[in-house]
Amino acid sequence: MPIHTNGEAQSNVFSLPDTDRDIAILVVDDDPDLLDLTATFLEREEGGFEVRTESNPSDAIETVTEVELDAIVSDYDMPTMDGLEFLEAVRQINEGIPFILFTGKGSEEIASEAISKGVTDYLEKRTGPDQYSILSNRICNAVEQYRASETLKRSEEKFSKVVRNSTDVLGIVDETGRFKYISPACENELGYKQAELIGESAFDYMPPDDRKEAMDKFFTAVENPGREPTIEFRFEDPTGGWTLVEARGKNLFDDDFINGFVVNARDVTGLKEREQELEQQNEQLRNMRKMLSHDLQNPVSIAADSLVLYRDTGEEQWIEKAEKAIDRMDELLEQVSAMRMVETDISETETVELRDIVSSAWEMVETANSELHIEDSKAFEADCSRLKQVFENLIRNAVEHSDGSTVIRVGTTDGGLYFEDDGPGIPQGERDKIFESGYTTNPDKTGFGLNIVKEIVIGHGWDIEITESEGGGARFEIDGIVYQPAVYS
Repeated sequence: MPIHTNGEAQSNVFSLPDTDRDIAILVVDDDPDLLDLTATFLEREEGGFEVRTESNPSDAIETVTEVELDAIVSDYDMPTMDGLEFLEAVRQINEGIPFILFTGKGSEEIASEAISKGVTDYLEKRTGPDQYSILSNRICNAVEQYRASETLKRSEEKFSKVVRNSTDVLGIVDETGRFKYISPACENELGYKQAELIGESAFDYMPPDDRKEAMDKFFTAVENPGREPTIEFRFEDPTGGWTLVEARGKNLFDDDFINGFVVNARDVTGLKEREQELEQQNEQLRNMRKMLSHDLQNPVSIAADSLVLYRDTGEEQWIEKAEKAIDRMDELLEQVSAMRMVETDISETETVELRDIVSSAWEMVETANSELHIEDSKAFEADCSRLKQVFENLIRNAVEHSDGSTVIRVGTTDGGLYFEDDGPGIPQGERDKIFESGYTTNPDKTGFGLNIVKEIVIGHGWDIEITESEGGGARFEIDGIVYQPAVYS
C-alpha cells in the first residue's frame, strides 16, 4: 500500500483544535495511474496533506478502521464495490468523516443518490491540473467544518459529563428567579428531579426569613451586572425538611446564548454541622482548660501552705496533707486528659459514701474559720472523683462568698441531698444565671465553678436546684439519686 506523505501525522486527529497539522486523506481509485496522479497533485496543491492510497475498496475499509483520517476521496466506478457502496461501509465505521465522491462517471442520478446516502461533496473528474485545485479546496473546506463540528461535539460531551457528575447544582434563572435550567445534581442535592423545578421560582422554596435577603441580593445583581453575590439560604426538600444551600451567582443576561442569571449552588448542611461541632469542641477545650485551672487552685494552695507549716513545725501531718493535695492534682490531671470533649455522661461509677466524699473535698479547700456539719450520710453509685469536684466547688463557693466563717451543712433527702450555708445567699433573679459558664459577681473569680457542678450533676442523670437555706444563705438541692438500702448515720 503506497503512502504519500508531506509531514508528520498527529497521534490523535481529535485532539482539536490544531489547524497547523497535516490533513490525513485516503484516496481510493481502482486505476493505479489516476490514483498516483491524484495523490501527487494534492500534495503539490496544498502542501499540507498526508495522503494514503488504496486501489481496492475492501482494503480501504480496513484502512478506515485502523487509521485516523480527516477525509476520504473515492472514485465511483470500481469493479468490486462502487463508490456509494464504499460510502455506506465507511458510514458504518465513521458517521461524520468527510467523504468526497471524485468520479469520471457523473450523472444527476448518481449525484442525487450520493447526497441521499450522506456524501459530503461530489466532484466530476475532468482533464487538466486545475481540477485538483478545486478538489483541494473542497477537501480543506470539508475538513475545516468537520474539525469544528468534532470540537464542538467533544466540548458539549465534556461539559455535559462534568455537569452530570458534579456534586454542585448548576442553574440558570430568569429575571424573576424562575428556573430556566437546572443540572441533574439537583436530585441528589435538593431532592427534586429537573422537570419538577424548571419554571418554578427558587424563592418559593425558601423560608420567609431567608427569602428577603436572597431576593434583595438577587435583584440588586440583576440591576448591577458587575456584582456576583454569594447567598446562603435554606431550601425546602420534598419531605418538608430544609437543606442549607450556599449559592454564587453571575449576571449573564447580556450573553445571547445564556440570557439568564447563572447560579452555582452546593449543599453546605454537613459543612455547617461540622463547623458547629468544631466550635463545640473548641468551647469544651476552653472549658476544660478553665476547669483545670479552677480546680487545681485549691490543691496547689493546700500543698504550698502545708509545706510552709511543715518547715515551721516539722510535724508530719503537714507532709501528709501536702501529699493528699498532690494526689488530688494527679487525679484531676488524669481525669481531664481522659475526658471526651463532647461527652458529659458519667460512664464509670462505684459505691460512694456521702460523708467520705464531702470530708475529702473539705480537705482540698482553704476553709478559713468555716465549719462543716454532715448531718447524715447514705451510700449510692457515683463517679467518686467527679462528685468530689462538685463538693469542692460548692464548699469553695460558700467560703469565698462569706466573711470566711460560714457554717456549711450537708445531708440527705428522700431522693437526693442538700448542701447549704448561712452566708449572704443568692438573689432570686440570679439563680438561673449562676450555672452559666463564666458568670460571676466577683471580677477576681473565673465564674466557672458552679458550671462544673451542674455539668457533673447532669452527667450523673440528676437535677440541681437553688433555693434559700433557713439561715438565709444558699441551699443547693440535688435530686434523682438512688440510695442503697443501708443507712449510715
